[in-house]
Amino acid sequence: MKITNLFLFCCLNLVFIHVSQVHAQAPRTEKIVFTSNRDGDTEIYIMNPDGSQQVNLTEHPAADFDPTWSPTGEQILFNSNRDGQWDLYLMNADGKNVRKVFAELGDRRDPTWAPDGKQIAYLRRDEWAIYISTIDGKTVERIADAGEGGGKPAWSPDGSEIAFMLAGVGEKWGKRLPLSRQIRIVNLHSGGKRTLFAERLPTMENPVWSPDGKRLAFSWMNRDLWDKQVHDRWGKRVFDAQTIYVALRNGGKFQQIVSEKGPYALEPAWSPFGDELLYIQQVGNQLNQFQIFKISVDGGKSEQLTDSGRNYDADWFDPLALSVAPQPELSTSVWGKIKSKE
Repeated sequence: MKITNLFLFCCLNLVFIHVSQVHAQAPRTEKIVFTSNRDGDTEIYIMNPDGSQQVNLTEHPAADFDPTWSPTGEQILFNSNRDGQWDLYLMNADGKNVRKVFAELGDRRDPTWAPDGKQIAYLRRDEWAIYISTIDGKTVERIADAGEGGGKPAWSPDGSEIAFMLAGVGEKWGKRLPLSRQIRIVNLHSGGKRTLFAERLPTMENPVWSPDGKRLAFSWMNRDLWDKQVHDRWGKRVFDAQTIYVALRNGGKFQQIVSEKGPYALEPAWSPFGDELLYIQQVGNQLNQFQIFKISVDGGKSEQLTDSGRNYDADWFDPLALSVAPQPELSTSVWGKIKSKE
């Protein structure tokens, strides 16, 4: 009996050790996760909000990109072709315990989390449609028709809406190109859809909700500047007029954040407290050498955070931004009193 009890105790102990090793833990301090090709491969990195301590999480010969924090910061959802086709994967915040979301591979991209952490939204590239799914990949629903979804879905913080890029593919100069992209917002309760600033053309991209859900940030090409700068002296299209804007969720208070005088700016991402934005911008004369910048929403000088290779797909997490109220739906512990952000 003693031997049996000892054996059982040892087995339970080993199970506990194994579980504790794979249990995901959120970063203790705020971190930015992003994509970089600085070492030749496309990998996922994390860094501090000041650009320090940049660490490669994936270190895999496949292309890993488009990372996004789970609501509690315990997991990172990302895109990879490590199994031969682009699809969605999960890993712990430290880069360990990588696993597929879906049992069967499919061309799924641009992942975003639901605020409760139980669902995700994404683009089916083979259909150009937006889907939502449970995080285990077992329950799937299409919320934007085939050919409608242009990508980059973003789930509102209250869980009621998803914003995404409306596909606008057409023929021009003998080539099939994305034209007149706009931002479409679908209400998940009613199924109703609306277009943000439907009258403003030609290009709106990369919508992201502010943490309080009252505003949307996005990149946009000013129509007046587009008319002036659409061609350079060689007759090629240029996009220096595209930069970062913020607007109220109902389409009011259209505010430019980044000047269009520099190279074009793309891919805004909110800070956890909604006072700053990350974005990418070309640095130097080399094409596709984008770096990540940070700027206050109230204006001011921007700060460059990366300086090597092409860096993009930034997402910002801060444990202090989590609510102090118990959140059993997020499978998280009760957080202590939030300190004021200085």
